[in-house]
Amino acid sequence: MLELFIVIIIFSSPFLILTITKRYFTYKTTIMAAQAKFKGLNNKITKLEEQTAMLYKRLAVLEEIVTSRHFELSNKIAQL
Repeated sequence: MLELFIVIIIFSSPFLILTITKRYFTYKTTIMAAQAKFKGLNNKITKLEEQTAMLYKRLAVLEEIVTSRHFELSNKIAQL
């Protein structure tokens, strides 16, 4: 009985190794694709944060222009 078990193990080993190897490389490919997608999203988030900061600065200047009683409109518009 042990001999039969050893024979089965010997003949099924290549199949098991191929299956495990295929699953490993499929997993690695999926992980690499997810990391690339995350990196792209991270770059977009950084750009959007920079754009938002710039827009907040411009909004602050516009609010100052609108609410100031002693303003020089042409000077502030030129600074924008």
